[in-house]
Amino acid sequence: MTLLHVRALGATVAIDVTDPRLRPLALQAWSACATSPVDGCPVVQAPTVLPGASSDDVAVALQTLTQLVTREAIGARAGQLMMFHAGALCDQTSGATIAMVAPGGTGKTTLVRTLGQGRGYISDETVAVADDLSIEPYCKPLSIRRPDTGLPKDEVNPVDLGLTVPRVQPWLAGIVLLRRDRAEGAPTVVEPVDVLDALVLLAPETSSLARVERPLHRLAGLVQAVGGLLRVRYHDAVEVEPVVRDILGRSR
Repeated sequence: MTLLHVRALGATVAIDVTDPRLRPLALQAWSACATSPVDGCPVVQAPTVLPGASSDDVAVALQTLTQLVTREAIGARAGQLMMFHAGALCDQTSGATIAMVAPGGTGKTTLVRTLGQGRGYISDETVAVADDLSIEPYCKPLSIRRPDTGLPKDEVNPVDLGLTVPRVQPWLAGIVLLRRDRAEGAPTVVEPVDVLDALVLLAPETSSLARVERPLHRLAGLVQAVGGLLRVRYHDAVEVEPVVRDILGRSR
């Protein structure tokens, strides 16, 4: 058997890993969201590496696999859920969840890794929200930049980083837009964003928004349902902790 079934954004995706060098690494990286097989689910073909491939080549193949699974899952849920390019953590008792929206490469994974201890890990990539504010977790491997070059990224099982999967049903308690643009030592800025500006800022950080019925109306309703959008301007990940703690302390 070469198929590994994972749960991603509420969809089941089968990963076909035929390369014997990649298979144990893929199994380890994806074990946090492994699930039972489902007949007829989409299948993603994992890349292969050439004999004698370097560790960098293996890392690139695993990174490509993560991208393929994410794309397949988004396609499976397009038009059904509001999906943000975001990292997310939840309170393990109440399920209250913060979605931290930002473009790729601007610190979402670092925030999740830094602030996720003792909390539920939802995703470092895509957060999928239903009309009732419930969230479909995507406990994918975290894509960790290498400290020396930054590339390629390593796909690391969240459990190996001390993170845990949600023990309760997560629901969206708040949305923040991350901007890592403050100088070292400068105070963190947390500012509310009005609804119209929120639409302009959030729409580019969604997936398949056009396939959602009345997309802007639905996005505006979601923003209003969680008390509005906050823009957080910061320098170091630890500076965002008070915002995370406040949002995860909310009740429905």
